[in-house]
Amino acid sequence: MTNTAVGLFVGIVFLTVLVASQIIVISSFGSTQDNRNKLRKRLEDILHGKGDEAISIVKLKNYSKLEPVERFLEDLPGIKQLKVLFEQLGKPKLAYRFVLMLLFCAGITGTLIWLSFHEILWVLMGVGGVIFVPILWLKQQRNKRLDQFEAQLPEALQMMSRALRTGYSFLESMNVVAKEMSEPISKEFSLTFDEINYGRDIEVAFAIMIERVPSMSLLAMSTAIVIQKETGGNLAEVLMKISAVLNARFKLQRRIKTLSAEGVMSAWILIFLPLALFLVINLISPGYFTPLYESPYRMDFLGVFFSLEFIAMIWIRMIINIDA
Repeated sequence: MTNTAVGLFVGIVFLTVLVASQIIVISSFGSTQDNRNKLRKRLEDILHGKGDEAISIVKLKNYSKLEPVERFLEDLPGIKQLKVLFEQLGKPKLAYRFVLMLLFCAGITGTLIWLSFHEILWVLMGVGGVIFVPILWLKQQRNKRLDQFEAQLPEALQMMSRALRTGYSFLESMNVVAKEMSEPISKEFSLTFDEINYGRDIEVAFAIMIERVPSMSLLAMSTAIVIQKETGGNLAEVLMKISAVLNARFKLQRRIKTLSAEGVMSAWILIFLPLALFLVINLISPGYFTPLYESPYRMDFLGVFFSLEFIAMIWIRMIINIDA
């Protein structure tokens, strides 16, 4: 294979894997993007009704220790969204430092690629990979954490129900979950327990928790608890019933994901089959694609290829994605 063929093949594989990993892979059980928008709207309605702000009291104490320049950088639009991502990961870090590190690595990578190849296309691909791949990896880790939280939530509700029946108060039962269970649910319940202890309204404390853990199951739990607090009733029994429903929903989702695994594997095979043929033909007959490399319309051809691949990914995603 010529250097041009190698460069084209590596670039095409990189972009295809990057796009396919975000489209084909089944999303987290926690919530889809539509559900996250609903949760965000629910959060805004609660905070507007209570006249409160979506700022954790626990987080505000650490925020007040920052220098004015750091506060300004943390409040920038793009960095603010990245800060929310770190909070959903359970790793509250200064997002602006992460952005500066990415920009530094991207500058070094772009310089090295330019000095080696003198091709602006490869420079853009390299810089884009350095910037976007870590962010996509963080989002995947966030989805895994949401899956773990969803799996732990039914057991946490059962533990709270048993604690209430033995005479514990609602706050003490939350503290039992925070102490007895493992991450990530222990940390989230501990933060919410601290919020309520500091004087935050229960409904607002749960709304801020939903911002950290955008889960429809958590919204159902918090809504039931708030309604019970206002109307009265047997909270222990309510929590046990919610636990049974969430546990059945989780088992259904796991079954759907297992049954759709074959479709996901078929999707990867269909997507990479044209790339495999491209590689094999270049190895068997190196001159076969010479007209493509020398054609002034080669970028147009590649654009058509990526467009068809993207349409195929969306189509397959619609087939294998079952919302439960």
